[in-house]
Amino acid sequence: MQKGEIVLLIWGLIHSGYCGKTTKIAQRPSNILLDFNAYRHISILHFVVPENSASASFKFVAKEEKLSGVGSCTPRDVSVFLKYGTIPFVQPDGAKIKVKVLKDRRRHYSLKIISNGDEHLTRIDAPPPGDWYAIAFRSWSDPDNGKITQAGIGVVCDTTLDADLSIEVPDVTLMSNDETDISIQLTKKNDTAIIQFPIFHESEKMLLNFSSTCGTDCLLIAQVTARKQLASVVTNNSVTSLQFRAYDKNLHYTTFRLFRGNLTNITLSLSEDVSKLQNISYVKLVRKSLPDFFLFDYEHLNENNKASPLNLTTGVLSIFKFNVDPIYDIGGTLTVGLKVADSESKKKKNILLIGCVSLGFYSDITSIGSCVREERTTPPDIVGNETSPSFIHVPYPEPGIWYLTVKAFKSDENCLCAKNCTQIGCDECDCIREIDLRIESSISSSSCVEGSCNERGRCVQYMSGGFVFSACHCFAGYRGYDCDDDTYVLDNNGILLRVLTLTLSNLAFLGSIYIAIRRKYYTEAVVYTGVLIFSSFYHACEAGENLYTFCLMRLSVLQFCDFFNALLSIWVTLIAMASLGPRLTNFCQMSGAIVLAICAELDRTALWVFLLPAITGCTLVIITWIRRCRRKNTFKYPARPYGTIHLGIGLLLVILGLVCYAFLQTRKNYFIVHSFWHVCVAVGVMLLLPKRKYMQ
Repeated sequence: MQKGEIVLLIWGLIHSGYCGKTTKIAQRPSNILLDFNAYRHISILHFVVPENSASASFKFVAKEEKLSGVGSCTPRDVSVFLKYGTIPFVQPDGAKIKVKVLKDRRRHYSLKIISNGDEHLTRIDAPPPGDWYAIAFRSWSDPDNGKITQAGIGVVCDTTLDADLSIEVPDVTLMSNDETDISIQLTKKNDTAIIQFPIFHESEKMLLNFSSTCGTDCLLIAQVTARKQLASVVTNNSVTSLQFRAYDKNLHYTTFRLFRGNLTNITLSLSEDVSKLQNISYVKLVRKSLPDFFLFDYEHLNENNKASPLNLTTGVLSIFKFNVDPIYDIGGTLTVGLKVADSESKKKKNILLIGCVSLGFYSDITSIGSCVREERTTPPDIVGNETSPSFIHVPYPEPGIWYLTVKAFKSDENCLCAKNCTQIGCDECDCIREIDLRIESSISSSSCVEGSCNERGRCVQYMSGGFVFSACHCFAGYRGYDCDDDTYVLDNNGILLRVLTLTLSNLAFLGSIYIAIRRKYYTEAVVYTGVLIFSSFYHACEAGENLYTFCLMRLSVLQFCDFFNALLSIWVTLIAMASLGPRLTNFCQMSGAIVLAICAELDRTALWVFLLPAITGCTLVIITWIRRCRRKNTFKYPARPYGTIHLGIGLLLVILGLVCYAFLQTRKNYFIVHSFWHVCVAVGVMLLLPKRKYMQ
């Protein structure tokens, strides 16, 4: 952030309530927000700020909307990021990135809010006109602590975000012809004026000189804006000068606001700074656009229109100039690379190939290989050598004219300061000198990172708010922009433990099958066998993280078979407990199987699907037992020990398993709690399935 931006930011925080009349020009209501687990979960909101806007106010309201269930919605944390020109690239989960990304990017604004319906305002003075993008999501939290709840238990809520844009229209608007001085008058506090200047030549240094008549009792704010804020000042001086670097081929705007005082006359003029940078040479590039989203590259062509290396010359700054278009080019990743030509790499050693990447105007390169950006000296963005190419990546690049400036250096043997200069910057280094060199360049755009996700994920193009963007869908617990963060990745032993626990715990149903056969419940035995087989194969397919995975069928088919057999096992066990007689038992088993198959296909994870066979079956059991008690004129039905011991312990085990399954599962303990549920149900069935003599 530049000095002028800091001044205006502090001023904005202190005086955010002082602004002129605003007009609402856009609304973006009811945007549904998701939990942030990866970048694909963002919601995009797009706004267009008109030209000559004195300020832009973005209002965000997050709230909870109840969908179903019992209870009220609890407000949740929401993150909102706002940026001009492109989608903000953020890392709310702090995930590591292996590839090198450009750090010197246009600023973005961030908000941390709660979904309780309160209004949150971000006001930007002298905003660049054009496209603004906001991304929003429910704030990231540690996935290991995320609860897994059964659908239908508790309240189900959507987090929604309403947003709107209001602008402040200036009191005075003028177009400069860049030839004569301009005079304007601000008559009262908070009056604003915008002067629009024509397009300048690339990278000129400009001076804005203005004088005010309001004296020491006046406080005047001046801001110069193109696609970003270039310069700003809060002053009460009668004469003030602002120096700024002009953006290439962009309209420039100067905004004045009378913050304190009454009636001031302002006279201003614009002139070019006489200081010049070193000799430069522009490299001719030709854009090649391919028939896919974000896919293009720029090539340096020779006289025969073929891609060719470039000769760098000592004392000359070589500049690659290329354009990123708005909307269509911003959803991918811009990749810039440099390489020493093969013919040169065999001849020269200890080469430092230096590249500086910048937006809007080019960066100079010092004699010791540092980048000069708006009077700041920083380490270079690209540092290559004679053995391998060097790349830098720009996720979701800002639209506009980009520059890659290049120079070549040679360091002496054992030059210690060379490494220091290229990593953290330095003031001097006497063992580095500039050289001529033949190089190759690579400037391209693609989805994700050169179309891939580090072989640990799949590159996918998503759409949100009408805009397409690319993001990695990571596998096996990897996360981050390029799927390189392994914080939540299990080792091989951990994955194997989970697979074995979830699959082998189903062996407890061998006891249920044995008891069912022993007591001549053959249909029930077939159902319990289905539970054992399909639950084992389902978990073997879904829990192995593509390392210890065995899928007998498609995962969706295995999931259906698992849930259907689990539901059917509840039903047939309760029918057996009801002891309805052969004909009625067969009828209930078959009709139940048909109904449960339909329910499992409709919504196999919903609570009502589990409650339907449980409540219906329990009702049949209670009615049947009451009728037999009345007929026998006794409360001692079923007979002991089933009615007094087996039934109670079996119900207790099943209820315990249900509580763990519904309320205690998290992503971290899932394999333990779910396996415990398998065992509880299997042992509970052994106790609840009665001997026929107890039901006489």
